[in-house]
Amino acid sequence: MKRLITLLICALSCTGAFAQNPLMEVKSGSLDIFKDSVSINVVIEDYNALIDGRNQYAKEYFTAQSQQTYLEFCDDLMRGHESFISYYNIEKGRLNSVMVKSNDAPYTLQVDVSLMNVGNSARAIIGLSHKSGGAMIYGTMKLIDNASGEVKCEIAFNGIKGMRSPIFRGRAISVYRYLAYALIGTIR
Repeated sequence: MKRLITLLICALSCTGAFAQNPLMEVKSGSLDIFKDSVSINVVIEDYNALIDGRNQYAKEYFTAQSQQTYLEFCDDLMRGHESFISYYNIEKGRLNSVMVKSNDAPYTLQVDVSLMNVGNSARAIIGLSHKSGGAMIYGTMKLIDNASGEVKCEIAFNGIKGMRSPIFRGRAISVYRYLAYALIGTIR
C-alpha cells in the first residue's frame, strides 16, 4: 500500500512538472519565433487599463485624484516595462523597448493589459504572504510580423501577480518581472 501511494505521489509530481503554465494560454500561432534569436520591439499598452474593483479606467481613476498622480502612475508603469524587457533579455535574449525602437526588428510584441489590480500598500505592510498586496494584470500579447502586419502568435495572460511593496512603483516592477518570467516559462 505504501508503495502504491509513493508511486501515485511521484506520478502526480511529474505531471505537474510538465503541465502548461496556467497563467498563460497560447490562443493561436506558434512560439517558435521566440526561440530564435531575433530582435523584437515591445509595445505595452496599459496606461488606461480598467482598474479592478473601481470600474474606472486608469486615466479617469488617477486623474480624479490629480493630474500629477496619473503622471506618476504612468512613470511607474514605464519602469515596470523596463523591468519586463530587462528580465526577459537576461534570460532569453533580444527585446527592444518602444523608446529605443529598432527599425530592423522583424517583429513587434504588442502587450495589451485590459484589467489591472494596482495592489494595496496596507496589505503589503501587514500581509502574511510575499504577494499579498501585489499588483495583478490580465490581458493579451500578440507577436506581429512588421513586414506583413500578420499576427504570428497570440497569448492570453490571466492573473499575473507581483510581489508586495508599499509603493506602486515596486508593485509595477514586480508584476512585469513576473509577466516576463511567465512568458519565458511558456516558451520553454
